[in-house]
Order: sequence, then structure tokens, then C-alpha cells
Amino acid sequence: MEISELFHSIQGEGKRAGRPSFFIRTNFCNLRCRFSGGNLCDTSYTSWDPDDSHNIGKLTVAEILSEYEKINCTDVVITGGEPAMQGDELNQLVAAIKSSNSGAYITLETNGTYFGDFAQFTDLASISPKLKSSVPYGSKYESMHLSNMKNSQSLMRFAELHRAGKIDIQWKFVFTSDADLTEIMEYEKQFGLRKEDIYLMPEGISREELDRKRKITAEACIRHGYNYTDRLHILLWGNKRGV
Repeated sequence: MEISELFHSIQGEGKRAGRPSFFIRTNFCNLRCRFSGGNLCDTSYTSWDPDDSHNIGKLTVAEILSEYEKINCTDVVITGGEPAMQGDELNQLVAAIKSSNSGAYITLETNGTYFGDFAQFTDLASISPKLKSSVPYGSKYESMHLSNMKNSQSLMRFAELHRAGKIDIQWKFVFTSDADLTEIMEYEKQFGLRKEDIYLMPEGISREELDRKRKITAEACIRHGYNYTDRLHILLWGNKRGV
């Protein structure tokens, strides 16, 4: 698998925020997010700059599993980039984690544009659909991002699996302003999302930016019955790798 980094930290976002977790960050992404405030994706080293020399590179499933077994925690977070781009190697990884540790709880952080067999081994799909506020307008990636940012068939399969009780899901939207709400409500209607599964997260890659967006994000949650999630790892350690 193409791996950017492996590290032990706490989950900073969503319904399992605060839990000690082993993070497997894959390399490469099919999107190039640049938000309306000007920020690139907070892990631009897996997308805009995927060949950064600090990335680990190729690891086998056995090598990844060996690193995980050194850590005493049950929560495993597979993130990216876009981990579902890894195809059958991701299927093998999640199956191997479940086989090696019956207590492992796997969260897959994904933009929801791919669906695969990995879902049957995933406990929580943390799906973060990208809104128009993420489009890198004026860049060479604008067309690619627009064509890839929403896969309705994939999203519907995740939603149906959730309704069947076979996977837990949180739908996590990066919130930049009230202009995002129309799109979020369209997702809610199109895919039959429950409000209690929708999380709004303030856009920002620094404590100062999060401070500016936190109040409007929380107020939007109150008005519409959504959940609020912060970014604890940014608040604790700042925007850096390995946390």
C-alpha cells in the first residue's frame, strides 16, 4: 500500500473524538481541495504534493499490521488522502486487522467517492463529502476535482448499508459559511441522511481560523439539528504531521 504516515494519537473529529487511535494514513487522493478561505487540504502532502520525501512509501499489509501490533489500542483510523483508492490492498488490510485483533474498531475516513468490499470490515465510515466551497477554482485541478467530488452511486451504497444496520456512519461536512447549508440539506434529502448522523466541522488549519469559524458552525448546528465537531488535534498540537 502507498503509505504517507503511521502514528499513535487521539481521534480529533466526530463521534469518537478523544479516543486513543492508531492512524494509517494512505497516500494519494482523487480530489484537490482548496477551500473558499484559501486553505489547501490540511493533508496536502497526500494530494497536492503526494510525492513528498517525508512520506513512508510502499508497505505490505503485513508490515502495517506489525506496526499496529506494537501499539496498545483498539481504535484504528484509516485515513488519507483517499484510502479507498488503494483498492484490493485496502480490502486485505481491514480484513487482516479484524483477523489479528477481534476487539479492533476500524474507522475509515473517506470522501465517499469509492465503495468496496472494505465496507464489510469497517465499523465506522466517516464520510466527508466535498462541497462547492472545496473546489480549487482557477487551478489546473479544477475540472478533475469537479468531476470526481461526488459519486452518488457510492454514497447511496454506504447509506443503504447503514440503514441495514451493517455499518455505522457519520457524515462530516467541512463548514465554511451558511452558503454550504443548501448543499448539505440536498445531501440529507437525496441520501436519506439522519440529522443525528450529520456533523459540521469548522474549516480551518490553525487554532485562530477555527476560533473564527467555531461560533457560526455551532449556530448552524443548533438551527438545523446537526452535530458539531471540533478538530482537537489542531487545538492540541497545531497543524503538523503525526498527530
